[in-house]
Amino acid sequence: MRAIVQKKYGGLEVFQIAEVEKPTPKDDEVLVRVHAAGVNDWELGLMAGRPLFMRLFIGLFRPKIRIPGCEVAGIVEAVGQDVTRFQPGKKVYSDLSYGKFGAFADYVCVKQSELSHMPTNMSFAQAAAIPHAGLLALQGLKDLAGIREGQSLLINGAGGGVGTIGLQFAKQFRCRVTGVDSERKQEYMHLLSFDHVIDYEKEDFAKSGKQYDVILDNKSMRSPFACAAALNAGGIYMSIGGNIWRVLQCALFKKWIAWRHNKRIEVLGLKPNRGLDYLTGLVESGKILPAVDKRYPLEQTAEAIERFQAAKHCGKIVVLVAEPNQQQ
Repeated sequence: MRAIVQKKYGGLEVFQIAEVEKPTPKDDEVLVRVHAAGVNDWELGLMAGRPLFMRLFIGLFRPKIRIPGCEVAGIVEAVGQDVTRFQPGKKVYSDLSYGKFGAFADYVCVKQSELSHMPTNMSFAQAAAIPHAGLLALQGLKDLAGIREGQSLLINGAGGGVGTIGLQFAKQFRCRVTGVDSERKQEYMHLLSFDHVIDYEKEDFAKSGKQYDVILDNKSMRSPFACAAALNAGGIYMSIGGNIWRVLQCALFKKWIAWRHNKRIEVLGLKPNRGLDYLTGLVESGKILPAVDKRYPLEQTAEAIERFQAAKHCGKIVVLVAEPNQQQ
């Protein structure tokens, strides 16, 4: 089968297409014929092996994860003998960041416990934009923040996959949502119905004097103290990715800030696929629609990751793995 294989750390050149052996599912696994795969921050971290301490888990000198890609949508090809929830021919999707990865390939094996039936009203490309980004937004806003009716919310890094789904979820609670991103995404965010948009190159939300009940931060470039200043009393700031040192500061100083300022600082530890069936229901009911920026064939995966790295995307970037005549 075809796959994007990474044999060393480096730049975009490490992602090479190659022929590899087709996997065989274990007793509790499902073999999925991949149709589409989403691009995420994981690819950048695996590509460079940075921050360096990550190599304790992903391989000191060369990557243990040979085929990257963590968001997958496809069709069940075969099942292991203990699999009861899925049958060949069913459309499925999953977040493979639970440790498997391997979405940038013709086939991947997925534990049945980590797999869900794909929304019935979605194309494969749309479905591949949901599992990882959607659950970052859902677990942050619903599970960690417990957002409530009419709250004020700010999303930093709002023009990508997490931000666009987070906006739609928050609007179900009639929240007032401010989006922060680059100048090139301002018009797009207005079209998405953000109540207010901020160009981070012209205005620092943490220094504007405005305060919010909830802040969902995809970038985490500011100190937790600066972000706490942008919260109302009793508000919550959530770091879900970005600068690792800022993320560590959030974890280190959260108790002090809670005691001193009555404001919560949290770091979201994503639980892959927890709540994916719930998210599927929101999609099927029309309450959430994933935004797909651009689609690339498998052979152009490096170009897809390059676009993601340059932060040019509005919504999710998707790699189409199956042949065009097989896509739906």
